[in-house]
Amino acid sequence: MNYLKLIDLGRKTIGQTLLMCIIALIFTACEGRQTTTLASTKADSLLLPRTYITTDESNRREDWFNTHKLPIINDLTIDDTGDPGMNKLNFNNLFEAIGFLNFLIDNKSYNDQDTITGVRVYFASPTIKQGKCGKLTLIFSPTSNGKHDIKNYYAFRNGKLDEKMLELDTAKAWVNNYQLNIREKLSDSTMDPKDTCKKETKHIWFSKEQIESIVEEMKYQIKTHGDSVEKLGVRFISYTDKDYVFKHFPIVRHHQRMTICFTFINKQGKDVGIEQIDSAEFQKRLDYTIKNKRAGDTFDTGDPTPPPSTGNKAALDVSDQ
Repeated sequence: MNYLKLIDLGRKTIGQTLLMCIIALIFTACEGRQTTTLASTKADSLLLPRTYITTDESNRREDWFNTHKLPIINDLTIDDTGDPGMNKLNFNNLFEAIGFLNFLIDNKSYNDQDTITGVRVYFASPTIKQGKCGKLTLIFSPTSNGKHDIKNYYAFRNGKLDEKMLELDTAKAWVNNYQLNIREKLSDSTMDPKDTCKKETKHIWFSKEQIESIVEEMKYQIKTHGDSVEKLGVRFISYTDKDYVFKHFPIVRHHQRMTICFTFINKQGKDVGIEQIDSAEFQKRLDYTIKNKRAGDTFDTGDPTPPPSTGNKAALDVSDQ
């Protein structure tokens, strides 16, 4: 895998962060195998991640995307071999995912004046040829000073995480392809007419706290279920035509808009939710989370922001306003 070129001579690369993360987690995981009790973890690790949703709701959103969004996307996208689009991206393993997300929110990776507030995830499509866009993919950018990009962009390329920083012009072109082609078609035919938002999602914003909770959940699963949980996947999904209501958590009223979710993948290559990994343990964690009034929604709790009204379809970081 290509390693990220130095942002400047004094900054860490994703590769360096991954290496340090893997070394640290190997020791953590080995240490965790000596005891299997939940008491061996810190108390806060029992909290479900801020981004949790039920498996049933996740399945509904995935089905909605596959039924209403994916056929349109497949008609518009191909890769170099002519294969149509897809509905998922996978990290190679949990260590890669932890290292990458930690890198994105690590202040030491960027200028001293940057205080990282979260991560913006853009929907994007590489340039292939006239009339066809490349497969739907994602571009990640750390944000600071509220929700503004620090203009460091990283992407999944050809279905794999590319550790090399994406050039600004390339990031703009990929977002432009999605905006002008895919988003326009989806906005015309797949949106909820009763929703105040009539345009398809441009990007999703995750707070630093949400990213940290996802990282902590991966560490927890490595320590407690490292023998069965192997990878983290990203799934393209869509809110359905119904509100999402669960326990005391805030009601989610987004309808029929694209978003993403993260899922664990087991040793057999199957997507698996937290509640499926260990149902008894999950119930204990759910009770603990409710007792401590942790407010959360899902791995896609980030703000699903529509395109800007300026007409600049390639613009990055203008649609927070």
